Amino acid sequence: MLDYLVVYASESGNTEQIANEIYSVLPSSSKKIMNVRDWNGRYEADTYFIGFWANRGTCSLEIIDLISSLKYKNAAFFGTCGMGNTDDYYKGIENSALAWLADSNYYLGSYFCQGKMPSVIRDKYEACRGKCEPYLLDAMIKIYEEGQKHPDKQDLLKANVFVHDALSRVPENVS
Repeated sequence: MLDYLVVYASESGNTEQIANEIYSVLPSSSKKIMNVRDWNGRYEADTYFIGFWANRGTCSLEIIDLISSLKYKNAAFFGTCGMGNTDDYYKGIENSALAWLADSNYYLGSYFCQGKMPSVIRDKYEACRGKCEPYLLDAMIKIYEEGQKHPDKQDLLKANVFVHDALSRVPENVS
């Protein structure tokens, strides 16, 4: 059994970037990082860092399957999202994933940051010109544009701090 397993789902590379940062700061040589599509329950660890990109405020079915399979483990969540760069939005994403984590696990917290969105999203926003309120459309495009800069060095630094904070919460004996 591994000490740490970093498992992530990443469609555009944003969450994978955060996963790589998390993996790089984990203290043990007994660790592994992998895409959730390669996981299939083949590896087990004491502590899981589970990452995903937020799609409509929640995680994918593959991540739900992973989270719901855990029993008597330490678990932390991380991820990226294009919209909603606010603590309240991130809390909602965290809570939607937490619904799948069994009570026997020890939850270590979460870290979410903004990420780039594909250009087709901006194209969809632009296609709404004249069909929806201009101030709403302008606000969504502004969020899109800001997201194109993320994850940035500051986001990676915050991921690093998150790992150290999460590890400080790991109980001495979990079984």
